[in-house]
Amino acid sequence: MAHANITDPEVLKTFRHHYVKYDEECRQALSAVRSDVFRAAEWLKREQMAHWKRQLRRCEDMAQQARLDYNRAVHGEKYHGKSSGVDERKLLERAMRAKEEAEQKLANVKRWSVAIENEAGKLLGPCMVLESLMERMTPQALARLDQMIDSLDDYLRPSGHAGSGSAPSAASSESTGSAEGAAP
Repeated sequence: MAHANITDPEVLKTFRHHYVKYDEECRQALSAVRSDVFRAAEWLKREQMAHWKRQLRRCEDMAQQARLDYNRAVHGEKYHGKSSGVDERKLLERAMRAKEEAEQKLANVKRWSVAIENEAGKLLGPCMVLESLMERMTPQALARLDQMIDSLDDYLRPSGHAGSGSAPSAASSESTGSAEGAAP
């Protein structure tokens, strides 16, 4: 075990203060990571999935209507007096492209929902390990620091009589040291 030559309890108190601050910031960061990951997963699964399902239904309805209009224009030209269904064909093609895009977007949302679940597990696993370590080790570390601070305070506290085992003050050790240094 390593030993430190600490003569001022303020060093330990300052370290303890910084350790508590680090612990709080680390826990907040872990909580934010967990929250962000769950929020993104929920956004994909709930909002985007529902949005693209609605869009797909809307595009399917538009494509179906465009197909009906096109068929009427092409096959029923003698009833409407039109010679061709060019405009209706363009609308049908546009509606089919929109439907294909909505199908692709919905497939992407499904794929990314699964992917984010897998990646979230990989990310949150180590975060949870760190969080459990902090929950277990921080109280122990703070208790040990408090014990060291108390011991150092007790050691450095001047006592009313000599020989009590407490550390001598700097002035008395200098005067004692100079007197002892003169004698061989």
